[in-house]
Amino acid sequence: MLYTASFYEPGHWVGERYRISRAHPRGRKADWQVQPALYPSRALLAGYRQGGLSFADLDACYRDELDATWQQDAAFRAFLEGLPAAGDFTLLCFEPAGTPCHRRSAAAWLLERVPGLDLGRLR
Repeated sequence: MLYTASFYEPGHWVGERYRISRAHPRGRKADWQVQPALYPSRALLAGYRQGGLSFADLDACYRDELDATWQQDAAFRAFLEGLPAAGDFTLLCFEPAGTPCHRRSAAAWLLERVPGLDLGRLR
């Protein structure tokens, strides 16, 4: 089952945890796996942070990036195929619950792309 949460809210973490942000939170012990195939590109993040992209634009472009990675990366496809049987897992990044965030975009994309994957809770 798929969950999302902030690095700063470990009470919201369920099952295996995957960092899907490019950066590691300062002062935090790495208590998660990394999944670089789910990182948004640097250029996309820069465009959003500099105000050139709305969150809707970021979401659409990020989904395009995920589609391209899925098409080109057999290891990523294999990882995705194994998710339904892997049990509970949480996608982690920086933003607090309720703030627009790419982890929720990634979760929506995964739910559309991975048959048999169920939603736990998006935060």
